[in-house]
Amino acid sequence: MKISQVPVTGFLLILFSDISGQTVKVPLTLDRWDTIGVSPIVESYRGKECFLLQSGAIMLKDANFRDGTIEADISFSQQRSFPGFAVRIKDSSSFENFYVRPHQSGNPDATQYTPVFNGQAGWQLYYGDGYGGAVRFKFNEWNHVKIDLHGLQAEFYINDTPIIRVKELLNDWIPGKIGILTGGAPLRVANVQYTINTVQPAPSRMPVPANGAGGLVTQWHVSNGVNRRMFEKQYELTPEIKKKFTWTIRSSEPSGTINLARFSELADTANAVVARLVIESSVDQTKELSFGFSDFVTVYLNDHALYYGADNFMSRDYRFLGTIGFFDKLFLPLKKGTNELWFVISENFGGWGVKAKFADVDNISLK
Repeated sequence: MKISQVPVTGFLLILFSDISGQTVKVPLTLDRWDTIGVSPIVESYRGKECFLLQSGAIMLKDANFRDGTIEADISFSQQRSFPGFAVRIKDSSSFENFYVRPHQSGNPDATQYTPVFNGQAGWQLYYGDGYGGAVRFKFNEWNHVKIDLHGLQAEFYINDTPIIRVKELLNDWIPGKIGILTGGAPLRVANVQYTINTVQPAPSRMPVPANGAGGLVTQWHVSNGVNRRMFEKQYELTPEIKKKFTWTIRSSEPSGTINLARFSELADTANAVVARLVIESSVDQTKELSFGFSDFVTVYLNDHALYYGADNFMSRDYRFLGTIGFFDKLFLPLKKGTNELWFVISENFGGWGVKAKFADVDNISLK
């Protein structure tokens, strides 16, 4: 899913100079912009010269930005949409995304930070403190937005009030383009400006706990992408099925969440990935495992189907978000010796991931 298909449907790219610390105002002149699927209208609205974007994208070439501040005034209605910013854009499918949800004004999820990997916005994996915050918007008036990026941290302000303080940005710390996203509904944009900060030392990422520390799983054997139909009514894993997979050891984020979109691009024929644990048990025993997933999961233990779950968006009620957490629990009947636990994770949209935590790791080791 490319940038034009996630709930941020258009983006504008801003040209940056190389003068550190200088604030540069970006002109809204049509000769400076490329357009995708839209013809921007230059108009005056509530005292500001602006672009009116009905949808789609407008782009300005040669943007290059890593640390500094980005500011703009945006105006939107209360209809469901996701206007906002893409920053440090590596390409159209990999960037950091800050956006607002006008239809959730005043709610805890009125704003959002999420990384986008391989075209997949992962907002179901990233929520709460450091990822979203409540704010009441001014509809069909001007809202001032400011984003301050420094290393792997960022602050997101609405009308000069800090709304999100990001503890760790999850894409690479690299220069990239910047976009303003229409998000699926008309958007007005005015007073776009930016400031580039001086070059800082490369930041260090938060450490990932050792695999199994406190019961937390932080390393997984992750498979190639496959079609989830392979597992429909498949209650046993046969040698013919298992030989279709190759495996790479991948680390989770510090929280234990592993975002599978980092490693796989979603497609109709590749909409499932297996996250596998190899568990060595010194005795026959039952182990309690809490886990979370997005969007669908089938769990196999030692080749036998054990569990199926669906946590996709609005699958339970109109406000069910499908966010990930340690919300589900299994009691694993482990045999003495080697045990294989497969999580077949398939995706619809909004986040492709899994996390797991053992109640204790007595008499087991994770390979």
